[in-house]
Amino acid sequence: MKKVFVKIQTLALEKPILFLMIVGVLVRVLIAIAYSNQVSIFNDTESYIPLAERLSTLDLKGYDGLRTPGYPLLLAIAGIHFSIVVFIQTLLGILSSVLLFKISFRLKNHIPLALINGLSLSFFLHILFYERAILTETLTLCALVVCLWYLVRIDFFKTQKKDAITNVQSLLLGILMAVVFLIRPMFIVITPLVVVCFLIIYRHLKFLKIVIQVFLIGMPALASYQAWSMLNFYNTDYKTVTVFSGMNLAQNCVYFIDNADDSHAALRDVYVRKRDSVIANDGDVSMSIWRVYEALKAKENITVAELSQRFDPMNKELIRENPLAYSKQVGISWLAFWEEYVLWNYNAFKHNIPKWILSGTWLYIQRPLLFLINGAFLVISFIMIIRHIRKKELSLNFYLFCVLLTLGSSLGQALVIYGNNGRFSVPFLPFIIVVVSHFLYETYFIKKITPKNHKNSSIFNVS
Repeated sequence: MKKVFVKIQTLALEKPILFLMIVGVLVRVLIAIAYSNQVSIFNDTESYIPLAERLSTLDLKGYDGLRTPGYPLLLAIAGIHFSIVVFIQTLLGILSSVLLFKISFRLKNHIPLALINGLSLSFFLHILFYERAILTETLTLCALVVCLWYLVRIDFFKTQKKDAITNVQSLLLGILMAVVFLIRPMFIVITPLVVVCFLIIYRHLKFLKIVIQVFLIGMPALASYQAWSMLNFYNTDYKTVTVFSGMNLAQNCVYFIDNADDSHAALRDVYVRKRDSVIANDGDVSMSIWRVYEALKAKENITVAELSQRFDPMNKELIRENPLAYSKQVGISWLAFWEEYVLWNYNAFKHNIPKWILSGTWLYIQRPLLFLINGAFLVISFIMIIRHIRKKELSLNFYLFCVLLTLGSSLGQALVIYGNNGRFSVPFLPFIIVVVSHFLYETYFIKKITPKNHKNSSIFNVS
């Protein structure tokens, strides 16, 4: 037994990427066996299929504008065969694990620490079961990991560099960020954040050089945003990235919709009735908006785009006239961002023993652990931001970038939607783990286990 352990340890330290791939495959095979190789289908799944079908035929005329093309394109590539989609997502999960290892190793040059980071994506059950679901989370996570890996790979945050990243690197970075946005629209935030970081880090460059680089970094995402919005406007008369936007914001008004002006009485009263009905039946209040849609669709055959446009003026008035109620709801949505849950068809397990083992592992080990990790991340983020402010200088590093991206996105989603907020946090887990694990490594273990080739760079060093 000891010899086996030594061989595993040797493989992990000498060939860490091979080790990550072997573990990743074995864990996912075991999950597939335990889950009887099932594919998880949820309410959102069906909304991706129409666009996937249209992309397969290259015909977007008349599309209803529900989704951006990133995830439907994956479905189209797989021929809309869900088993193939799951297989691709499994490969993406393993790729994310390897790239997260590479990010960590490039930052700290420490194999055990990098292995902990990489293995995390083959450990947490909610990550593994998203790979078996026809939802965007796995593809989003992988695309975001690729994007941040590339930032580290090109030494974007090395302020001692005399020259900026090359034009080709800037354009490729911009394209990667545009891809992330086209998979999940909320990630439009990453582009302006990277642009601001570039302006801070490379402010010593000549003005023309800065303008060219900023254009190359920001143009792909901006062009994607405008192009998809214009396509939706052409098809639905609603200029937006996704026609869910008006309904999403209405979800944030659910608890103070009663305050809407009488000029919106018809829509207000339907919403109030449906909300109260959901509350009376102990349902999910955030989903009341869909009861409104079902009622109006049955009555008027209304589309999502039309209903969103009806909600838009009422949403704006409600938020403007009820700032405290809206702020309270944003706080609720922000807290929900940090909640962790696993999406699986629990009753679909064909055997009880693996179901009990997996559910017990999630409820009593992994979920509490994630609660501690998220809590630690928020504390570390606060410390990093305060230390940065005290330095009174314009500078940042990869860790502060992860903090700003995660906190900014958590607030951004809270401002515009209420419901299933915990799903928005999934793509950020790799970077939350990197920040927390590297902090703990520096704070508690650096003197004991720092190897000779360790790069003595601190997560608090933002110079």
